[in-house]
Amino acid sequence: MRILVTASCSEGLVLPLVPIAWALRSAGHEVLVTAPANMAGVITDAGLPFAECHPAVEMPEVLSYDREGNAVPMPRGEENLLPHIGRGYARLAVRLLDGVRALAERWRPDLIVTETYGFVGPLIAAELSLPWVEQGMRLSSPPSITRAGVDELRPELAALGRADLPPALLALDLCPPGLRPQDRPGSLRMRFVPYNGRMENLPGWVLVPRERPRVCLTFGTRVPLNRSPIRGGFSMLEELTHRLPELGAEVVVGAADSVVRDLGALPDGVRAAAQLPMGQILPSCDLVVHHGGVGTTLTALTAGVPQLAIPVIAEVWESARLLTAAGAARQVPFAEASADAVVQAAAAMLKDPSYGERARLLRSEIAELPSPADAVRTIEGLVAAG
Repeated sequence: MRILVTASCSEGLVLPLVPIAWALRSAGHEVLVTAPANMAGVITDAGLPFAECHPAVEMPEVLSYDREGNAVPMPRGEENLLPHIGRGYARLAVRLLDGVRALAERWRPDLIVTETYGFVGPLIAAELSLPWVEQGMRLSSPPSITRAGVDELRPELAALGRADLPPALLALDLCPPGLRPQDRPGSLRMRFVPYNGRMENLPGWVLVPRERPRVCLTFGTRVPLNRSPIRGGFSMLEELTHRLPELGAEVVVGAADSVVRDLGALPDGVRAAAQLPMGQILPSCDLVVHHGGVGTTLTALTAGVPQLAIPVIAEVWESARLLTAAGAARQVPFAEASADAVVQAAAAMLKDPSYGERARLLRSEIAELPSPADAVRTIEGLVAAG
């Protein structure tokens, strides 16, 4: 088969598509990944063929402006924030639509694969009467995001004579049963395989035995770029870099080189891991303190590492709640975040072995789920059955 993978405009929404694309290629299928120009390096670093569908675009832009270019204020509260995000994803799909359509008409794929809120994928599938597969990205995908996205796409759907997006041939669900026992209709639970960017040489310190706990501190690639003194931005990362060593732990900071430089001289006991992928760091850690990002959350789950989340983006708040309810994590809500609160929560987690025990149970559940290779065989059977 020829399989077109449609991707978004941020690393966190592109990287989780890589393992299923690898599995499809390994099974002998022809795979092409399309995304805005700013994702070219991310995709080609993963060894996947890339075709640009649009010039560079940033997610904050489509969230902040409507189709006519009018500013859209950021609402407060989860109930209003989630639909705001859904409309932003839909506006991104509208921008990408012409480029993806032209590519699909030239390349003639047999199947489209996209992430849950990658609305351009099912729109093109509807136009060209193609099956499509949804790659889950999160432990929970709030349906209010999809509903708002569909509402934003009313003109595009009406042009196709549709009131809704076509249903996916299959939805690949990354949530282990211990977090959500009920299966989603039309879904297959699949093992998450971490891919957090181009692999680097594994440094010796990762494998060296240690006498004190190791805490990974990361706020992902985007959050530290916010240099205003708001909670959850660079200022929080900077403060925690100096405060977490108070716990007697070795602290590993996962951040871009430019962010690390701005942190200045690091305190004793703090190590900069730069862009070393989380999948290479977290197996050697006892706790990860992070922003609730999709990749970090799932990679930590796969490594069996307890998580202390300060979830910044509304679409991951439910994932943080699921982990907390399962006893594998704690969260400091974004609105209440302070360095004192985070350090106190980290101290409690390092002293309580139950968090690690529960995280390792979830890791075992994940290891027993079907692999991406298994998922490909299911997809092949569904496509063949028509």
